[in-house]
Order: sequence, then structure tokens, then C-alpha cells
Amino acid sequence: MHSPLSLQIKCSVCLSDFTDPVTLSCEHSFCRECITGHMQASLGPSACPECQRPYNKEDLKSSRLLRNMTSTVREHLAERKSNRSTSKEGTQALNSPEMEKMLMCSEHDEKLKLFCETDQKLVCVICRDGDKHKGHVFKPVKEAAQINKGELKTALGFLAKENGQLDYMIQQQTTEITKTEDKSKTLSAQISAQFEEMHQFLQQKEDEVKKQLEKEEKKVIEVMQKNQSLINRRFMENKEKEIILQSALEIEQPDHFLQWWNEKGFPMTKNMKQKAAETPSNTQ
Repeated sequence: MHSPLSLQIKCSVCLSDFTDPVTLSCEHSFCRECITGHMQASLGPSACPECQRPYNKEDLKSSRLLRNMTSTVREHLAERKSNRSTSKEGTQALNSPEMEKMLMCSEHDEKLKLFCETDQKLVCVICRDGDKHKGHVFKPVKEAAQINKGELKTALGFLAKENGQLDYMIQQQTTEITKTEDKSKTLSAQISAQFEEMHQFLQQKEDEVKKQLEKEEKKVIEVMQKNQSLINRRFMENKEKEIILQSALEIEQPDHFLQWWNEKGFPMTKNMKQKAAETPSNTQ
């Protein structure tokens, strides 16, 4: 059975992972080879295999974002498969003296049965009664793990919301860039037609106007492409964080999860909460 992640990178034509993905004007994506073959096999006008909307060769736009996401998901799924293949060995390792030592308090040689909510770390009962943790709040590891996994789910919710906004912004930027390019092409054609009727003096003026138009077009598109690049990078960073947090939810041992939470999870989700508080709730 395919995982939800693997289904996101499947081409609906060949049912395999995307290879050189392209996106149509209707926003459905396919392998370039698959959609090209589909177009060549069509007897009449080509229609999208998903929604039947007409398209032509000029509508095929390379999707670097989808290509990068496919690569990231493949690596993640390969890592998960490797982890599952060694799960039996990992279970045996949990009962080994070495693992038992890892879950013991290095200061008091007692089992780490509690989680200090104040310091966000595993402690033993002797640590709890010491001056270092005086007045702190403690939870049993199982209860603390459930609470903090809830924090992870909330963090994933933040990511999903922000990624939805980022995806919308990416689509808007792509649309605006296309409109600007189309408008520029139309203006260029109109200018050429008008100056075609004039003599050599006006030919020089035509060249000057075209150069200015190209300069303005380049200036506008460079700004838009820079914005799109920043949004794409933020989107991919969030996707990588989403994969990391999703994998953390699959950690079954509460103490191991809390060790991860102390080292990586808590700082990451804290930073995400701060960003969520600073980010407007709606994209205008």
C-alpha cells in the first residue's frame, strides 16, 4: 500500500514517481514524457488526462518545485524503509545493557522516570528532589510524551496552514509572471506592426522603444522571480520540517521521543509558534 507521501509524487498516467515533471495551465502535473506521449496519441485536440481541459505544447511548464519535492520524499521514504527493515534489531537493542545505560540518569544512576516541564528534560526521582529542580513541574514520561506529541501535531497544523498560504502565493506569482510576459509579447507585436509602416527614422525609434520595454520587462520579472524564489525556498524548508516532525510522531518509546524533543523538537516548535504569532492569519 502506498503511503500518503508517496501518492503525492505519483504521475497519474504512468503511476510511477514523477520524472522531469511539468504542470499544465489547469495546474495538474505529469511526467514530461507521459504527457508528451499522451499529446502525440490524441487524435484531436489534446485534453488533460485529469480534468479534460484542452492544452497544447506551449502549456507544458517545468516544475522545479515538484521535482525537488519528489527527490525529498524519495529520500525520506527510503530512510523509513531502511528503518523498518532494522526494527527487529532495534527492538533487541532496546533491551541491551548499553541502551539501559542511555536511559539512566548520568548523575545518580537512576532510571529517568520523570519529565521536567520547567526544563523540558528527562530526570530521575533524585533529580526531582534536588535543589536544581526545586519548584519545578514534573510529569510521568508517558503522560509528558503524549502532551508533547500534541505540541508536535499543533506545529504540523501551523506548517500546513502556512504552506497553504505559501502555495497560494507561489501560484499568484506564477500567474503574474505569465501575464507580464504575455502582455510584453503583445505590446512588442503591436509596436512592430506600427513601425513597419514608417521610414528609417521611425525604425530607429522603434528599436529604442523595444529596448526600453525589454528593460522594464526584465526589471519587473526579476523582482517577481526573486519573490518566487524566496517563497519556494521557504516552502521547501517547511516541507522538510514537516517530514521531520511527522517522523518524530512515529517514535514509539516515550523516553526516546522526549530525548529528541529536548534536543530538537522543543526548539523547533517554539520557533514555529513565534513565527506563527508574527505571521498574518490571512494572505491578501
